[in-house]
Amino acid sequence: MPLSSGNKEPDDSQTWELAERCFLPVACSHAVAVILATVLNTLGISQTSSFVLFLLLLVVSIGSTLFYHNLKVTAAGKAVLVTGCDSRVGYNLSKQLDELGFTVFAGFSNKEEYEEAMQKLKHEASGRLHVLQLDITSEHDIHSTFLYVNENLPDGAPGLWALVHAAAWVTLGECEWVPPPVLKRSIDINFIGIARLTQVFLPLIRRSKGRVVLVSSLLARIPSPVRGIYCALKAAVEAWGTCLRMEMRRWGVDVVIIETGEYVSGNAWLKDNSALLEQARDMWTQLDPQTRKEYGQELFQKEMLALEKYTQGPEADLTPVTRALTDGITKTFPMRRYTPVSRTERIQALCSDYLPKPVYDILYTN
Repeated sequence: MPLSSGNKEPDDSQTWELAERCFLPVACSHAVAVILATVLNTLGISQTSSFVLFLLLLVVSIGSTLFYHNLKVTAAGKAVLVTGCDSRVGYNLSKQLDELGFTVFAGFSNKEEYEEAMQKLKHEASGRLHVLQLDITSEHDIHSTFLYVNENLPDGAPGLWALVHAAAWVTLGECEWVPPPVLKRSIDINFIGIARLTQVFLPLIRRSKGRVVLVSSLLARIPSPVRGIYCALKAAVEAWGTCLRMEMRRWGVDVVIIETGEYVSGNAWLKDNSALLEQARDMWTQLDPQTRKEYGQELFQKEMLALEKYTQGPEADLTPVTRALTDGITKTFPMRRYTPVSRTERIQALCSDYLPKPVYDILYTN
């Protein structure tokens, strides 16, 4: 069963983040209190109970953790490159960062197609914001953007503070049905383009000891039929990002993963209702005759029409996602992973991670 869309549950992701950050200090405080009390009592130095020591250590550790958790960098003099600003996520994030005082480079995948959106963003933002043509699958666009960003960094900035990968392209359809050109384009945008853009910009990011922020999805951990290609690519991005974080640690560069919930953050291949049946017929004709015979045209059309719920759902509230992205950029010590999702989605992810797979299938798979 796919994650439910359009839910209006309250955002409790910040509470989970704080709990995750405080778990280790609390556990260490308890362990140190027990050890210290045992040593003091054994040596006859003091008869202080481990509970009293635990409370004292807990106050110190939690206070230090809260201070550490809420430290933020100064936005002035720092530059951020955001890809995929033709999506709601990238567009809203660029505006938010500009309001905070960052110099923002907002990349749009197609200047001609999104000219109106580019001009609107430019008009709504300050003079610090730059709009750029950046197709992350184009080597020319990547190097042109690098030269432009390098030449237009704020005065005194050693390099680029953050690279935010918000560009995405959602591929819908059963794994067997997706045509090779669509599969290739999805891989190019959702993985190869991200990796290549990061390679080019890492020298600038290392100079500022900045960070790379990856917009992923909970679907990297939760399998969802008809979105198998997207699930696989997001899982690949998370694994790649984790390896990159380990490699960049020596340079003081952070890699932050933002796992979003149930909404389409990028551009879907099947996103226009008026053309949905036509695109379904194109997909059907590209299947080999034996596959068409085994599935049957009626089943194929039924499943293709069911994809509308993924492309035409209610507009999702992106406030939690924008908040998590902003924290990943502005916090002095960002978390490795932010998961701004609903409570229902979080429970499903925990079940997927920790329950035996047969039990998970009974609970969530039709």
